[in-house]
Amino acid sequence: MFSEKIICRFVSICLVGLWLPMVSIAETQGKHYTFDLSTCIQQVLKANPRVVVAKLDVEEADLQFQSAKLSRIPKIELFNRSGIVNDAKGDAVTGEDLDGSFGPFNKLDLLLTQPLYTFGRIKHNIEAANINVDRLKASQFKTESELILNAHKRYYGFVLAQQLLKTTREIQKNFSDAYEIAQERLDQGDAQVTETDALKLRVGLAVVTKNLYKVQREARMTKEALREIMGLEDRVDFDTAEKRLKLVEFTLQPLDHYLAEAGENNPNIRQLQAAVKAEEARYLAERAKYYPTLLALGGLRHAVAPGRDNQDNPFLNDDFNYFNAGVALGLKWDLSFIQTNTEVKQQKVRYLRAKSRLDRVFDGVHLQVKDKYHRYKEKENNLEASFEAKKAGRALLFLNLTNFKLGMGSGKDVFDSLSLHARTDGDCCQALFEFNMAVVELNDATGKLSPDKYADTDP
Repeated sequence: MFSEKIICRFVSICLVGLWLPMVSIAETQGKHYTFDLSTCIQQVLKANPRVVVAKLDVEEADLQFQSAKLSRIPKIELFNRSGIVNDAKGDAVTGEDLDGSFGPFNKLDLLLTQPLYTFGRIKHNIEAANINVDRLKASQFKTESELILNAHKRYYGFVLAQQLLKTTREIQKNFSDAYEIAQERLDQGDAQVTETDALKLRVGLAVVTKNLYKVQREARMTKEALREIMGLEDRVDFDTAEKRLKLVEFTLQPLDHYLAEAGENNPNIRQLQAAVKAEEARYLAERAKYYPTLLALGGLRHAVAPGRDNQDNPFLNDDFNYFNAGVALGLKWDLSFIQTNTEVKQQKVRYLRAKSRLDRVFDGVHLQVKDKYHRYKEKENNLEASFEAKKAGRALLFLNLTNFKLGMGSGKDVFDSLSLHARTDGDCCQALFEFNMAVVELNDATGKLSPDKYADTDP
């Protein structure tokens, strides 16, 4: 039977093994992270698998480029064979009969091939591989820009939901206070307050309470959407540094400025420009197949069979004892011109198709920039009008609610001002969100949402 000491030690080990994971989970759950917009975007770029795939694509293309450059250096091949062959003594004149004995042999062939002139085939293949790296870098930039745009939208959306939640609670409290005051004034027989006014305030309170539940749900879902894009686990608690939306500082430039920027920096244009150049280089490399390849050749051949006498006579062919080495010039030419012509035409079609797509993308991007430009101006005007409406609505609410608390004014005026304040306050928050997103979308269309702007810092 086990001793009491051994049993106690075993139980202690089991308890420690159960306790450590619980401590680790508790520490993770106890941590609270705060993200500002910059750290939120950096977390998105670090955690999203699309960025990892895009970086691996660039790395693979770079390796292909390095491989293409190696086609300029000599190609060395070695072929070695070993086996058993029957022994033979003497030469072709005095050679003895084979006695049935066998011995080992070894043959080694070493071939060196150095391209000297390929009529541009190697040059254009290297150029195509190099441009393909640029194309995939533009694709990576496009992926990261899309994620940055989405991160802005979700971050601003969560901050907006928190702000609306706070505003809705304030409006609920105002309706509740106004309803209580209306009931008191009704009980006191105030002629300026009717039963209808009290009922309206009660209905308004119920509607605001219902909207509060909706805003609470939206706040939870916008937080989960932000959590998802940042790749955070459910047990990780976090919040945003901003509790209210702030106006993005932005100075609008003339439309031509943004059109020129988009032509240079838009990721779709950059990606297709690189694709067109790569297809052109591949087409030129394919067309070089019409011409021969001039080669420098070098080689070494060596064979040895210890059981067979070496034939020193140069006019005799000895397959098992020899040593040859030398260099030469060579010409390699694929004379299947019909097949080559078909392949060249196919590559030309790919090049022309990519070029045609680039022309269409230019038109599409210019239209997108114009749309984002005029959308910004619209949202800017809407924001100014919403600010004025919000200020007027707050002033009206303050005036009517103060008078109502002092026993002056009607319940209808309070109800109308509360309803107007709720609408103008919500519209102003939404207008601010749309203005900020209009700035981000204009920057995205012009290729200015660069990940390089965000420092790689852990929250």
